[in-house]
Amino acid sequence: MKFYKLHGAGNDFIFLAGNKKITPESIAKICDRNLGIGADGVINIKRSGRQYDFIMKYYNSDGSEADFCANGGRCAVKLAEKLMYFAGNTCRFKAGDGEHYAEILPDGDIKLEMKKPDSYAQGMKFSGVEGEFYFLNTGVEHTVGYFEDISKIDVDRTGKKIRFDGVFSKGTNVNFVQCKKDNTLLIRTYERGVEGETKACGTGTTAAGYLDMMVTGDSSERKVITVLGFELKVSFEKGKLFLTGPAELVFSGTIF
Repeated sequence: MKFYKLHGAGNDFIFLAGNKKITPESIAKICDRNLGIGADGVINIKRSGRQYDFIMKYYNSDGSEADFCANGGRCAVKLAEKLMYFAGNTCRFKAGDGEHYAEILPDGDIKLEMKKPDSYAQGMKFSGVEGEFYFLNTGVEHTVGYFEDISKIDVDRTGKKIRFDGVFSKGTNVNFVQCKKDNTLLIRTYERGVEGETKACGTGTTAAGYLDMMVTGDSSERKVITVLGFELKVSFEKGKLFLTGPAELVFSGTIF
């Protein structure tokens, strides 16, 4: 079975194109970095009808299905362009959280329209964890906390405590954010389904950037820097929320 390996800011995925059926056990195996190809998740894209250029389904590395993945969404646009699912530099696709519009910019970055949260919760506290957190949904559930120095946080240990807290019926992703000058944020993320820290999380980046706009009352563009130093941009334009960043095709091959 043909596969493609792509990454968005270090968040890496195995892509299958067309009508492919794969079990949760197979997904977990091929995502294994020792026994399989290695990835944070598996994404299937297939051509659609007139309303959308393609449909995207995202699966976490543990085999569970999630509504959306924004870094994966940008990668899906990159691959869909290569496979000629659409012509030009814009497309429209459907994921588990609904419809998305995307534009391939002249520098190769992809600007992706995101789900704008209807509201957010604040003042959340968790046993054994310092500080207060916020909660919002940018396509999937995210808990966000702001800290003076995120390099000192044990993301796996602390993130796990919050991720499995009983207040969340489906669990949550957890983001640890540090505010810098000039509307720049640093971010580290514990991802549900991966059950550990990932190198980047697009929906988490969007949650952190949009939340900072709402809390400060300043809707200027936010630059969000990932663990590997990639720069993602969160912007709010004419009532619409966007995430802009890179997507790279790494290699392709065959799964036996």
